[in-house]
Amino acid sequence: MKIDRKQYNLLKTRHNLLKTIRTYFYKNKYIEVETPNLMKTVPPDPYIDPLKVHIDGKALGYLHTSPEMHMKKLLQFRHERIFQMCKVFRAEEFEEIHSVEFTMLEWYREGTYIQAMEEVEELIRFVAERLYKGGKDSFRIRFKVYELEELFLEVSGINPFKLNRDQFFQAMKSKGFTGIDEKDDWNGLFFKLFIQEVEPKIIKKFPYFIKNWPLSISTMAKKKDTSKVERFELYINGVEIANGYTELLNPGEQRDRFIIDNKERERLGKKTFESDEEFLKALSRVEGPCTGVSIGVDRLLMVLLDKEKIDDVMIQRFKA
Repeated sequence: MKIDRKQYNLLKTRHNLLKTIRTYFYKNKYIEVETPNLMKTVPPDPYIDPLKVHIDGKALGYLHTSPEMHMKKLLQFRHERIFQMCKVFRAEEFEEIHSVEFTMLEWYREGTYIQAMEEVEELIRFVAERLYKGGKDSFRIRFKVYELEELFLEVSGINPFKLNRDQFFQAMKSKGFTGIDEKDDWNGLFFKLFIQEVEPKIIKKFPYFIKNWPLSISTMAKKKDTSKVERFELYINGVEIANGYTELLNPGEQRDRFIIDNKERERLGKKTFESDEEFLKALSRVEGPCTGVSIGVDRLLMVLLDKEKIDDVMIQRFKA
């Protein structure tokens, strides 16, 4: 039987990547955990939709879009450092870097998002050095860190953090930005300006972090001030690879943010979700500060191998 050398090599490369990631976390005194894939309810993120599970016509629950809520429940048992690699599921369009089912690495530790950024950089370099027998030049230097507010000001001359929705709309209109309309809310304007104007101007030769994101799009992150949260994203070759934040551990504030997200889902004509009371109760028992990070493993392998499509690094992928 003839061997499909491409698939054989990819299997081995994925194995080496997963093994190297686990080696890093074991070395740094993390314990590996497993959490349920099925959930009775999910976080009401307006921009992420779960897959519903039915058995014999009866709704059973949802496949998790992230292990975040179940992993945070484990933090109440005082394991300060935990990690997990698992499949997650989202109602995504089949695009070059999106998939309905994909592999996620997620971990939690003591500290803030500053310590988490340092650890992400260390992990990426650790993985690259072992997969490339010495690493790649782009990972040897310190990763650039951008302040999001400064990026907006430098590239567009607009500071959305200081503007309400109407002021933001008028500022974009006065700059001649044509891709907006009256239906756009603040978040919609933010993403349009970021994706179409700000992000393309960033030099993509080396990995970079963008930190301090808007409160309105970061439901489970700790506030930095009235308009921002302690959150970062990591980009490699212009692709978002990781995001992390200092965890919000106040159950009352978390409940209020879930209510706001559900109202936004309702406005968008989407299903709303009840709060996970067990999760909210667990938050009050977690000692902080605590930080968490998630990395799309398939995307990470994609950029490490200089591939442009997620299909190029997945052995099998569900296709509707």
